[in-house]
Amino acid sequence: MTPTEIFEALNQDVIGQDQALRDMAVAIYKHLIEHSVGNVLMIGNSGTGKTTIMQAVERFFTQTAGFEKYSTIIRINANLVADMASRGQQTSIVMDRLARRAADILGEKASLESMREYVSHGIVCVDEVDKIRAVIGDEPNIKGIVAQDSLLTLMENENVQVEMPYFDAGDWHTVTTPINTRHVFFVAGGAFEELYDQVYQRVTQTSGTDKFWRLTPRADGSLDRKFVFELVRHMQMEDMFAYGMTPQFLSRFDSVVMLGDLSAPHLLQIFQDTAGAIWPIAVDYFKNAGITLTITEEAAFLIADMAASKNRLGARALREVFGNIIKGYEYDPLATGLVREQDGRRTLEITSDMVEASRQA
Repeated sequence: MTPTEIFEALNQDVIGQDQALRDMAVAIYKHLIEHSVGNVLMIGNSGTGKTTIMQAVERFFTQTAGFEKYSTIIRINANLVADMASRGQQTSIVMDRLARRAADILGEKASLESMREYVSHGIVCVDEVDKIRAVIGDEPNIKGIVAQDSLLTLMENENVQVEMPYFDAGDWHTVTTPINTRHVFFVAGGAFEELYDQVYQRVTQTSGTDKFWRLTPRADGSLDRKFVFELVRHMQMEDMFAYGMTPQFLSRFDSVVMLGDLSAPHLLQIFQDTAGAIWPIAVDYFKNAGITLTITEEAAFLIADMAASKNRLGARALREVFGNIIKGYEYDPLATGLVREQDGRRTLEITSDMVEASRQA
């Protein structure tokens, strides 16, 4: 598959992050052709889609025919790597999890040769990598330093001893065997929240704030003048060093992918139309009570606009905004006096007035 085809496959699940997905598609392509480098570091505010992208990558490999040996995918929290690193077990926890995952996928087809193939082409998704900083404030963070060093070791094409399960002669066995990590694909992600403030202070101290006002789309397509500071436009690699990510660690990532803040139109789509969207779940909840839940176009637009104003929360702001609206009706909707009944059919309509009322509450 070409990077363009990979992008199209990933784009079915992710909204509003086209450039990040293009970078990810190139990295996946490098993994498939066994290019020597292709690891990805994702940086983005909470709720911008880092986890969604990781899940899209997982679905891509597990659901695309012919890519079976790349389907060994694990997700691990960087804090867990740091804890295990402090006990001297940092390498084993990552590789052992890959081995267990490969055994689960292969089952009784898990010959030693196939296990080596699946583990050596696995994918490791590291969440909250920003939590393993080498410094916090002006003080060294020993756990973070050791965790970065341990992941760096795995990303340096090392031969690592792995306790490998395999199935033979009708039973499971275990052998310790070396696995070269050259073709293990690492995808790390973090919010790097303090990095945003750090870069903002550096940039605005020298240039002021006037240039950050721009026209941005509302959910209904009209434009609004807002103050917008995008980390992707201003971050330099030196900012990452100052934050506490070591040059050696960052050098193992072929791409540093910056996720942008989600616009109101994107949030509207996420609210209504994506897998696991909040609105269809709410509709199903009220359906169980015999009530058809509807929403006016103006109310949906307003919800998306309110969520977009909380740009540091991304799509998670939708849950906060909509939760403040709907919680007053979930306990006893009939008692609110807003449920209409006609021809034996009960309906509850969310209006812009109800959304505004939640804002004032």
